[in-house]
Amino acid sequence: MLFFAAVLVLAVAALPMGLPLAPGIALAAPAGKAESSATALLEKGSSLFDKGDVAGALRAFDAAVKADPGDARAHYLRGVALERGGNGVAAAGAYRDALARKPDFAEAHNNLGGLMKAQGDVQGAGAAFEAAVKAKPAYAEAQFNLGVVRDAQGRKPEAVAAYREAVRCKPAEGAYRLNLGAALRRTGDLDGAIAQLTEATRLLPQDPMGWVNLGMLLSDKKSYEEAGKALDKAVKLKPDYALGWNRLGRVELKRDRVDAAVAAQETARKLDPKNATFAADLCRALVEKEATARAIAECRAAVALDPQSPLARYELGKALAAKGDCGAARAELDKFAALPGVKPEAKAQAAAMAGACGNKAPARGR
Repeated sequence: MLFFAAVLVLAVAALPMGLPLAPGIALAAPAGKAESSATALLEKGSSLFDKGDVAGALRAFDAAVKADPGDARAHYLRGVALERGGNGVAAAGAYRDALARKPDFAEAHNNLGGLMKAQGDVQGAGAAFEAAVKAKPAYAEAQFNLGVVRDAQGRKPEAVAAYREAVRCKPAEGAYRLNLGAALRRTGDLDGAIAQLTEATRLLPQDPMGWVNLGMLLSDKKSYEEAGKALDKAVKLKPDYALGWNRLGRVELKRDRVDAAVAAQETARKLDPKNATFAADLCRALVEKEATARAIAECRAAVALDPQSPLARYELGKALAAKGDCGAARAELDKFAALPGVKPEAKAQAAAMAGACGNKAPARGR
């Protein structure tokens, strides 16, 4: 079972890929009669599973367990079929039954870890994935899943180490490089992150997420032209990718292409009208465009979506100051300064803008 973690900008989530039936598990008939019968049933179940007959496969695996209760393979494959059929609780029990008979069963540890993570037991999932890679160090999928869990726990160096091992085991797997790049970014290694994301986009040229993440990294490095190209490719691949349009709009603003920034942010806003961040970014672009009336309306919409948004509050105050509505501007800038996490220098800038209102147009800034 393979899980995908958050990549740079996405909420931490695990998306299960297609379950492999029995990676690395030989089905050759052992010597005993019961074992031979169980193996024949496992072969039958595997064939049915491959044809998409999950119910038929489960019946065969159930029969294999009855024929030889001590066969860890039968319990594991029964778990795979149960999980594919949507019965995660029973599947977890089957994987545990397999592990009771074969404690170093790497695939059973890995799949059990996936179910535990899906149920919110991140600590238990981490222990399961650690057991999987201890049993089989070159198990790329389990290394990757371990990285996902360490990411979720905020254990950045360990996440990087696990993703690196996954990449070492399967260097052509672009998804592994996407997550490694994200993890490297979180440790501050932008050059390493860009290298991984560049290779990921080569391996997965049709994946818009990779291009968005590469664009963001290049923007972090102030390589705005290259960032714009990467983000433009992302939205061409997926025209309804709201996040791609939003990040493209941010880069266009960095490139002083204000009209293009507004257009990109408008697209993101239409695609995801309830996203407070997108509303705040459109508000900011409109302030830079000096479309004061529209900016005020969009800033107010952003504040309504998220009253704790520093960007929306600040830009609303800025737009009101540009309009000459100094009382309202000062009120919004005071609210901005009172928000948690606002840095002292930002508070000072807001106070200066409020003090200057009515005397001269507020200074534009990024």
